[in-house]
Amino acid sequence: MKQKIILYSVLVLLVLSSCKTTRLVSKPTVSKTTAVSQVIEQVKKVQPQFITANVSKMSLAFHVNEREVNVSAVCKIKKDTAIFVSIQPFMGIELFKAELMPDSIKVFDKMNHKYYVTDYGFFNNRFGVDVDYYSLQALLSAQFFCVGKKEAIPDSCKLNTLTSGATNIEFSSEKMLQHTEVSPLNFIQKVVLKAKNTDYQLQTDYLDYTVVNGVNFPQKIALQATNQKTKATCDFSILRVEFNTDIKLTPTNPDRYSRGDIDQLLKK
Repeated sequence: MKQKIILYSVLVLLVLSSCKTTRLVSKPTVSKTTAVSQVIEQVKKVQPQFITANVSKMSLAFHVNEREVNVSAVCKIKKDTAIFVSIQPFMGIELFKAELMPDSIKVFDKMNHKYYVTDYGFFNNRFGVDVDYYSLQALLSAQFFCVGKKEAIPDSCKLNTLTSGATNIEFSSEKMLQHTEVSPLNFIQKVVLKAKNTDYQLQTDYLDYTVVNGVNFPQKIALQATNQKTKATCDFSILRVEFNTDIKLTPTNPDRYSRGDIDQLLKK
């Protein structure tokens, strides 16, 4: 049961994702494109900038409804190329591995010798959540993005000043609504993604920014995915990370596993 909770949580959090939700009580302002562009440029100047990231030690706390699992994990990112997340709850023994590529997602359940594969269109078709590799990469690395787009689109963004003094950057696509909350120092504090046609919501909070290898990166990332039936959260605590070092990403050979049905896996 514990292994099933971990695997289910990994898949749910790839689709959806706060600690305490700060209500977006804001004062709308008429924002010119130049003003939006200036704010976004300031955010980009202080956001994490790297080619590779090697999170060699982190802890994950999964909560799915009333169940909780705490595990260790590692994460390797080669920007715009691949993200590998390895779940290692017992003495470095890998039980699950998620391999995210720009065109596909593979999740390996090594204990049960199964693997699951899909593309990002699966989330759109099933949940109405329009995300892609680049959106997920940005969420995991506290970088500004416009959901479903490879590049940010300032012309399509709006600014609001929150009562807390933070700035909210709003972006709306055909199927998604995105709020990016930025601190007075231009650090991204929170990203909220909402599907317009379903009740799914993904929220990501970033805490404890710390400079490592010249990169200012949050040491805690809190995600929460919700709909009417399910609440899944995952708190990342980064204990050891290096940036811009040589890393090797070795894809898992799927021939050693039997292919599972991701639709059946996600059924509750």
